[in-house]
Amino acid sequence: MIVTSPLSVPNPSRPAARPALRPVGAAIGGAAIGGAAVGGTELDAAIAGLEWTLLDFRRTELRERVGLRLPRGLMRFHWVVSGAVDVIGVGAPVRLAAGDFILVDSAEPYEIRAQEPALVDSGDLACGPYSRNALARIMPGVLVACGFTTREPHMVSLLEGLRQETASGEPSLAGSRAIASRFASLITAAAVRSWVLAGCAPASWSLAVRDQHIARAIGAMRDDPGASWSLDDLARIAQSSRSAFVERFREVTGDSPGRFLTTLRMERAERLLRVENLGVGETATMLGYGSNAAFSRAFRRHVGESPVSWLRRTGSR
Repeated sequence: MIVTSPLSVPNPSRPAARPALRPVGAAIGGAAIGGAAVGGTELDAAIAGLEWTLLDFRRTELRERVGLRLPRGLMRFHWVVSGAVDVIGVGAPVRLAAGDFILVDSAEPYEIRAQEPALVDSGDLACGPYSRNALARIMPGVLVACGFTTREPHMVSLLEGLRQETASGEPSLAGSRAIASRFASLITAAAVRSWVLAGCAPASWSLAVRDQHIARAIGAMRDDPGASWSLDDLARIAQSSRSAFVERFREVTGDSPGRFLTTLRMERAERLLRVENLGVGETATMLGYGSNAAFSRAFRRHVGESPVSWLRRTGSR
């Protein structure tokens, strides 16, 4: 049974501290991220640009072994108020305990399944203005902050305040939507900080923190991988010369802009073919390929087989 309620629920007891996933330690004066140190000023600048609009917020009570299925297509956060849950369908299953926080941007439906009676707070998010959220667009699809409310105990009161601002069945106060979105942005920014300081962020993200011009170019390609991007276009977005852009892009991503764009297109192609159930021709057109043959060649180089063979093997058609 699932009971969703915005009404008063006792506050959770503070969980015991647990290590975050893949800890690698912290650097003096900043964070060790994938072996690269990010200073406090750089992290401040990165977090300052992460803003979200809260679309919906709810508290869900889950009984043991009961799952909550969530549709694809939205960025969401989940905070485990009490109990323990597994997040399934986001790659490898993620086990969360009371106090843990997860940010999910999933291209496919996923499920939160209770391993014991649990309360879970969830929020649907929309990214803020593009110019201030380039880093949000290069964040991973799943960001886990274990022991979030142990590392950030003051966030508990913000989460409770968020729940009260969005409580249904009460008159909506003027400004509640704006205040709730500010709360959500603060909470999510604190989760990103916890993720970074625990050493879980990849090296490419840390480099992008130090070069937000490259982050803007990456964000533009991710927003529209089917566009006819040229080096001049991307260098202009990154406010750089072509040669400087290509060199810096390789430092940040370990790849050329062209190969990086192809990878983005193939990842999007898999989603369009399997999740959106589009045909090969329509997918090729959406991703900027002039012919089915050109798209199929690129797909084969990336996946190792043709789109049709891949769909048959994965059981998607």
